[in-house]
Amino acid sequence: MIEPDTRTRATWGDRSDRRPRMRLLNFKAVNKGSLRGFATVALPNGLTIFDCPVMIGKRGPWATLPAKPVLDGEGRHIKPEGRKGQYAPVAQWRDKEQSTRFSDSLVALVLEAYPNAIE
Repeated sequence: MIEPDTRTRATWGDRSDRRPRMRLLNFKAVNKGSLRGFATVALPNGLTIFDCPVMIGKRGPWATLPAKPVLDGEGRHIKPEGRKGQYAPVAQWRDKEQSTRFSDSLVALVLEAYPNAIE
């Protein structure tokens, strides 16, 4: 399991303190390419984020905020010939550091609840 650092604990919460922390509400396993599933999380500020992709790559597991498909003028998902479909972000973190903390925390929650979910 990924051990959170001091900055991660301060931002997202820690079991050793009584402050709210990010909670995993649901995880739907999907094993397709690098995708391992979709997580629903509740943040300490009360925001619930649905369907966060949890992926595996060369550098290990990671998670991100959901995105929406990019559509053409006729409402079809844009998929350049021989390539994957294009997706556009619907939200983003203020910086790379915050994005990494979210990813590390979410992956740790998924692995805690579902130890074999990311292989």
